[in-house]
Amino acid sequence: MRLLSNVTDAAGAIGVFLGFYFLLGHDHRATLALTALTIAFNVVMGSLSWIRHFLLWEQDSKALGVESTEPFFHWEVGFANGAFAIGGLLAIVLGWGVRALAVAVLSYSAYLLQACALHGYRYITGQSRSPRRLWGSIVGLSALCLMSIYIAFAAVAAG
Repeated sequence: MRLLSNVTDAAGAIGVFLGFYFLLGHDHRATLALTALTIAFNVVMGSLSWIRHFLLWEQDSKALGVESTEPFFHWEVGFANGAFAIGGLLAIVLGWGVRALAVAVLSYSAYLLQACALHGYRYITGQSRSPRRLWGSIVGLSALCLMSIYIAFAAVAAG
């Protein structure tokens, strides 16, 4: 489970790196920047999160510290992640352009920032105080989302 979570985080980080690389390069390739980000952030992260929350929900439940015998919550979270993956994939494959890619990234970022807030609540109230929750689920994911939001707006402005 930890490996899958780390690969998910790495995909997002690679997407942000490529987004900045193409956006801030000497020829400002906004569409390429946002396409790379959408593939890594929405499609890969969303798909891997779907696998984690839907197919591997029992292990994910234990890893998140919200053990449950009922999969409903985890499946719902998995379906949401899968929907953002599908939306990003459609925007790319159907060539809907920079604005559609930006909406896909901004929507997934908003969703994940809300998840960060919930993790923050659990951390602050003492329900689950672990370094992984603080640095991975709150600080790291928030930073990833904020950088993705910047890239999305900058790509639309440049394109």
